Amino acid sequence: MMKLYSKDNIVAPLKAMAANERFVHSYILTGEKGVGKKVCARYIAMQLLCDNGNACGECRQCRRVLKGQHPDFIVVEKSGKSYPVSVVREKVVNDSFTVPNDCERKVYFLYDCDGWNDAAQNALLKVTEDPPDTAYFIFSAMSRDSFLTTLISRSMVIEVPEADKNSCMQALGDMEKYSEEQIADAVSCFGGNIGRCIDYLEGDKALKKAADTVRSAVEAIISKDEYKLAAVLNSVAGSRDEMRYTLEMLAKALRDSVCAANGGNELLGCTPELSRRLGSRTASGRILKMYEAVCEASERCTQNCNAAAAAAVLAGKLCS
Repeated sequence: MMKLYSKDNIVAPLKAMAANERFVHSYILTGEKGVGKKVCARYIAMQLLCDNGNACGECRQCRRVLKGQHPDFIVVEKSGKSYPVSVVREKVVNDSFTVPNDCERKVYFLYDCDGWNDAAQNALLKVTEDPPDTAYFIFSAMSRDSFLTTLISRSMVIEVPEADKNSCMQALGDMEKYSEEQIADAVSCFGGNIGRCIDYLEGDKALKKAADTVRSAVEAIISKDEYKLAAVLNSVAGSRDEMRYTLEMLAKALRDSVCAANGGNELLGCTPELSRRLGSRTASGRILKMYEAVCEASERCTQNCNAAAAAAVLAGKLCS
């Protein structure tokens, strides 16, 4: 059977629907990159296509889903960075009215739908409101804000959570590929985000640079060294991925500082000791303002902005 780690909020309702043989036709999966949205999409497809009706992971249909070879689990490819309305109409809407290839159902998966346009979503409204009996749809994005309220109203929205740290360590250990020391290092950086941990362990340079940058950034915040912090943040400003990862991880480090200052032990970021030091020296209200400034900067960096200027402004806000 396919194993999902810390995903009871997904497994339980799908099992209930399978037991009753009554499935929702449209699903929206949300959560940050690396938490397992694509894995969860495969699990939903297996529940819908499984010969044994329980995502067994062993029947012919499940094995083909897991191998990416099932003709009725259709992963719709993008045209460029998004899904234009022409692709949605041809590859999803029109195709959904054709009979399945090998099963009684067919499943369409549109992944990473962040920032796709309204026209593409509007093309899906009729088919998701009144779908063919055999057609099912799965969409994924980091936030539900990427979807029109009309598409949300036709779908089951599922927030895909990070695994807890123990489950993440188990998942990485089950791969029988990494040492205990490597796993502990990855989890200390990325918590229960299994996908990010794997990318880090496989040598993703942007993630490794971000982890090192965050440690230096928190040290600069503790010492209130605005010049050093600006230089540290500017070192990743040339890469959008490195800047985004750095700000996401810095936000977690600041969140941990507030948590530690208020007696919490479940620290999620890559700088637990530094976060404790910051929390012991700085008022929680001040750290929360820092957190908000980092989140605001992270949002701006997903748009077209001057990353170097944004880094300098952020350094001033965090060290003032």
